[in-house]
Amino acid sequence: MSGTGTSPLDTLVEQLWRLPVASGQVRVVLNPAADDEWRDVESYWVLPNASQARLLIPLATPQVTAASLLQYRALRRGKVNTARILLGSLARLGIRPVLTRLCVQERVAPVARGAREALPLAAVAAKLRGSVMTEGEAGPDFHATGHQLFASIGIREGDNRKPTLQLVDGAGKPAGYAKLAWNESSSEFVRTEIGALRAVGASAGPVRAPALLAVGTHGQFSYLVTEPLPLDVRAVRGRVKGPTPQELFALCPVSRVDTLSSTEHFQNLSRRLAALDPASEPELAQALARLEELLRAGDPLLPVAERWHGDLVPWNTARDSKGLLWCWDWESCEPDAVAGLDAVHWMFSVRRERGEGPMAANLLRAMADAGPFFEAAGVRRDAWPVLAGVYAMVVAERAWTLAVRNGGWASSWISVRELIDLLGAAQGLLDALDGQGAVEESPAGPAASTAPPA
Repeated sequence: MSGTGTSPLDTLVEQLWRLPVASGQVRVVLNPAADDEWRDVESYWVLPNASQARLLIPLATPQVTAASLLQYRALRRGKVNTARILLGSLARLGIRPVLTRLCVQERVAPVARGAREALPLAAVAAKLRGSVMTEGEAGPDFHATGHQLFASIGIREGDNRKPTLQLVDGAGKPAGYAKLAWNESSSEFVRTEIGALRAVGASAGPVRAPALLAVGTHGQFSYLVTEPLPLDVRAVRGRVKGPTPQELFALCPVSRVDTLSSTEHFQNLSRRLAALDPASEPELAQALARLEELLRAGDPLLPVAERWHGDLVPWNTARDSKGLLWCWDWESCEPDAVAGLDAVHWMFSVRRERGEGPMAANLLRAMADAGPFFEAAGVRRDAWPVLAGVYAMVVAERAWTLAVRNGGWASSWISVRELIDLLGAAQGLLDALDGQGAVEESPAGPAASTAPPA
C-alpha cells in the first residue's frame, strides 16, 4: 500500500507506517503471496474489507483474535456489536473471520538496524516494558508469550483523525489503549491529553480517568498509553445513567468566582479565533465577532472550574459494575474555564447523537437540560446565556480550525450554515436577557441524560 491517503485504509497506512515504509526496509501489503525477501512483523484482519475498512484486528492465535473482537461489547451497539460477536465466535474456533489480511513486513536481508524499532507498535511495547528492543527480537513482543503485544486499530475518517490502538497481550487480556499522533496538529491534541491525565488520571473519587501507563514520541510526534478500562464497563446510554453534577465537578472542580474575560480558556479561545482568516468565511467571522462583543460587554462574574474536559459525551464515558463512572479522551481539555460548559456539551451531544432537530434548537434545549448542573456550580440564572454564548464560540472555533487544517469542510460534522445559526441562537439568548434572565425549558421537554437503548 502506498500510504498516500487515497482511501481510509491508505490514510491509516500514511498515519501509522509512513516513516518505516519510506526507509525501504518495511512494506505494508494486502494478502501478500509468499516472498523469500520479506517476512511478516505484524498481521491483521481487515474489517469488513479493504475498500470499506473500519478496523484492523490482530491476526494471531484464536484467543488473541477472539478477545480483540469480543471484549468491551457493552460499549458498542446494534449491527456493529452483532457483527463483532459473530466474527469473534468464528475466530475462537480458529476460523478466519474475514478474507482480507494486511501484513506489515520487513526485508529479510540486508537487515537495516532500527527498521523494526521504527514500527509504532514495537516502540510502544518497548516503552511499556521499560527497555530498548534488542537486535533480532521478534516484533512487538515482551519476553514471554503472555507479554506479547497486539493491537486492534480503528480507522477513522473525521477531521480529528489519528491512529488509536486497543492493546491486548499474548493471553488476550487488555493491556492498554494507545493514541498516536502523526502530524503537528494531532500531536498537540495528544500532548494536551497527557497533561490532563497527569493531573486527573487514576484519581480516587466518584469518577475516574484512566491512568497513564506510558508517554513518548514516535518519529517527532507524541503518543500516550493509558490503562485498560475494566472489562465490565457499560456505555452511558439507555438504562445506564448519565453523569451527575457531583461526578461532573469531581475532576473539574470550581476553584473561584471571576469575570468571563479573566479566564484562561476564554482568553485562549479569543486568540485562536483572531488567528483565523475572516476573509475565508466572512459571514461566520461576523457572527463570531458579534457574539464575542456581547460577551465582553456583559462580562459577568461566574464560577470558574480548574479545567473542563472539553468533550464529555456518552461515547467517552462508561460505568463499571460497581457504578463508577469512567471518563476518557481528554485531548480537548483546557484549564481555567467557566463552570458548566461540560454539562452543555453533554446535553447538546446527546441530542446530536439522536439526530434530534437543528443544531440551534438543540443548543436551546441543552441549556434547559443543563440547568441542574448550572445550579450545582452556582451559576446565576441570568448568566446562563453567557455559557450558551461561550459554548457556541467553542463549537465554531473548533470546527473552523479543523476545516482549515484539513483543507475544507467536507469531513466536518457541522456545516458553516449550521454554525452561523448556532451562534445566532446563542446571541438571541443574550439579547433576550431581561431582569430575571431565565432560560425557559424547551416545549419538547428536557432530554434524558442518555440516548435511547439500541
